[in-house]
Amino acid sequence: MQGSNPLRSTLAALLLMSTCAGAQSGADALGSVTHSSSFTFLQRDGTCVYGKVSKADATSVIVQPFDKPPVTLQSGSLLQVRQGNALLYTARSSWADVSGVVVYPREKFVLTLMSGKQVKGKPVKTNSDSIALKHGLRTTIYPKAEVATIDYLRVKPPTDSFMYVLGEAPWILLFDPEFYYRSAGFAGKLQVRLYDATKPEDDTPVECRGRR
Repeated sequence: MQGSNPLRSTLAALLLMSTCAGAQSGADALGSVTHSSSFTFLQRDGTCVYGKVSKADATSVIVQPFDKPPVTLQSGSLLQVRQGNALLYTARSSWADVSGVVVYPREKFVLTLMSGKQVKGKPVKTNSDSIALKHGLRTTIYPKAEVATIDYLRVKPPTDSFMYVLGEAPWILLFDPEFYYRSAGFAGKLQVRLYDATKPEDDTPVECRGRR
């Protein structure tokens, strides 16, 4: 915006992101991500829509593709939402998704055990019947049979411009306010439920079979 104060804008962004630092989960949490990020919305029928979130709540997501009219997707039709290969939302319970997640700095897994105990840590190794989490200097192996749920506590996605600069000219990030509030941990978190032992397990490969 012309005439705006860069310092004021930066401080406002920092304040906004710090107040949103609590983790959010579910399809409605997509409404809290920046509208400057592009995602792939995979529906249960294999159809994909690529674009930005215009609006989202617990019942639907409005996606704005490039050079096309907005598309309204019902939450019940969504299987997954991804930024690249990184999950933002998934409607299935999948041990394969647990194995496939790449956990970056400031991110972790949250395991709820059948006993009700909750543990947090970085995944070290996931086998077909167990998962190993690192807590500080200690690593603990948890049998799959003892795991009730697994949540991926991930940093909210970056903007398209941030990702472009990161790939093409990373040194320019030194002049980008987004780089500093992300480095400071103010980007906020999303909680993505990857596995739920009470639901049927679906480990089939996920791919787009058509685009809208």
